[in-house]
Amino acid sequence: MSAEKFDVQAFEKKYVARLEDRSLDWNVLKFQEEIDPKYKRAQMRYIGRGATANNDSNVIAAEHFTLSTMVLPAGCVGPLHLHDDVEEVFFILKGSVKALILEVGKDEVHEIRLNERDCISSPPGVYRGIHNDGDEEALMLVMLGAVKPNLPTYPKGSALEELRIQRAKEREAIINGK
Repeated sequence: MSAEKFDVQAFEKKYVARLEDRSLDWNVLKFQEEIDPKYKRAQMRYIGRGATANNDSNVIAAEHFTLSTMVLPAGCVGPLHLHDDVEEVFFILKGSVKALILEVGKDEVHEIRLNERDCISSPPGVYRGIHNDGDEEALMLVMLGAVKPNLPTYPKGSALEELRIQRAKEREAIINGK
């Protein structure tokens, strides 16, 4: 009985994501930017779809987590949001940002400075956001600890939370291929 030969080309096709094959997606979070222009940012997916559930076939299929990069222009904000089911990691590749942390049921937003190659892991159930208060764009690595994370929620009464409720039905249709 002969052992099957390892097919490195098939492995590469399935498990390698190259920068040259990707593009920045400025539209995936456009719904937030339409609420407030300071929410402008772009995502480049590598592993899985992330919480956005975009139908992106140009990613490595996620088995345990998602991985993307995020460009955050100077002055822009990744708004406070909460993942109830997964931790989220922000690793700063370029630039300097403020991580924003808000405990559920509290009013005070805490700020934590993150510089190049700093990392923060936000556990489920904690509001987190990011603010590029510098003069240059920031580049981050973003990981979510599940293949298909639940859609994040936003602080109650916010315009983003109202929109999230509306979009939740649309997301389910995308995931279910309808």
